[in-house]
Amino acid sequence: MDFSKYDAIIFDFDGTLYDFKGLPFNLIKNSPLNIFKIKAERDSRRNLKGKFFGTKNAFYDAFANELCKYGKFSSVQKALDWYNSVYLPNMICVLQKKYCARKNCELLFEKLKSQNKKVVIFSDYSQVEKRIKAIGLSLKNIDFLFSAEELGGLKPCKEPFLEIAKQINADPSKILMVGDRLDTDGEGAKLSGMDFIQIRTHKTKDTVRDNLVNWEELI
Repeated sequence: MDFSKYDAIIFDFDGTLYDFKGLPFNLIKNSPLNIFKIKAERDSRRNLKGKFFGTKNAFYDAFANELCKYGKFSSVQKALDWYNSVYLPNMICVLQKKYCARKNCELLFEKLKSQNKKVVIFSDYSQVEKRIKAIGLSLKNIDFLFSAEELGGLKPCKEPFLEIAKQINADPSKILMVGDRLDTDGEGAKLSGMDFIQIRTHKTKDTVRDNLVNWEELI
């Protein structure tokens, strides 16, 4: 694939840099006593999809309130504490046990760096560095790590995308977003003026589209 027109390539994490098939099941299997709270986390996140809250703290306030409601936590602080001390460590543990980066992922990053492209990882979830390491990737050819949570709102709201462009000093029109979801990665890229390439996964419904590719086609 030709990346010559871009100054930076932003990669989504879950589903893009590794095959995430079975992740919800494996999260529950690894922590069965938390089954209802894990479901509550997914419901809460779904309700906040595409909503921008302006700051990291404002997002976490909204998220904790949703999580408290669905997970029946006794307080929003306990909900947030569970997310940080139980849910995210469980996710990292599952990634280490069950998942690995897509084939030649490191090679792709190295190729992009040799072409003087900025390599960026942008995930809806936090603790991006730990999760990258959990799937066996190094950070040597990655320039920037971003979490939508910490930028104030989940994909596809455009503000985090534009903030990333600002922080990496790149014009949105010169940025390519690579992700597995049209409704989040793709829509966010569209709203912020970036190009988008979708990686085909087991959940992809389209069979033929110009910007829909297999991972191997990026290498």
